[in-house]
Amino acid sequence: MRSEKSNSKNIRKDMRFDKREYTDASDKAENNSNQNINDSKADDDSKQNQKDRSRAEKDTDNDKKEKDSLMSEENKNSDECRECRGEFLLTAQRLQAEFDNYRKKSETRLQQTKLDGQIDAISKILPALDSFVGAKKIISDPKILEGVNMIEKQLISALTSLNVEKIDAVGKEFDPNLHNALAIVSDNTLENNIIKEEYQAGYKINDKIIRYSQVIVNKKEEK
Repeated sequence: MRSEKSNSKNIRKDMRFDKREYTDASDKAENNSNQNINDSKADDDSKQNQKDRSRAEKDTDNDKKEKDSLMSEENKNSDECRECRGEFLLTAQRLQAEFDNYRKKSETRLQQTKLDGQIDAISKILPALDSFVGAKKIISDPKILEGVNMIEKQLISALTSLNVEKIDAVGKEFDPNLHNALAIVSDNTLENNIIKEEYQAGYKINDKIIRYSQVIVNKKEEK
């Protein structure tokens, strides 16, 4: 009986030892498992951190490339803007020059048209002025002659206000730019090419001939 109790105690003791060993083994296995899990997690974290760093570096590179691309695009746009401004400036300057030339030509044409109109009108008045010269040669009444002279002076004054000038002739040297020779006479008292007589008076306006003077020119006889 005592032997059975002793055996029972030994069995229970062995069971306690086995249970303890099992618990220790289980704890150890669990610890190993937890260690493996931790190690795996650490590896995963390391890989994730590495991926994050790689992604961050990639994002940084992409940001840098994008920034460089934007800067390049901005520089390109800036260059294009400068070129456009230069082209616009040249176009504006060309148009301004063309407009100035057009304005000057228009003013010149307007002045020329105005002058041509004055010359045409004055040319029609000159025969009336010539009539006063012929009339004075045949009028003997002093009062009538005085009236004719007064009218002639008024007409000449009106022409003068329009910058019309009578071309000097008698006693002046013949000038083909001002005079038209109708005849040549020989008078040894005068020098060669001196105008002896004026058949019809000539007039000019602003150095432009309205009508040439019709004159008789002296030519000395050769001895």
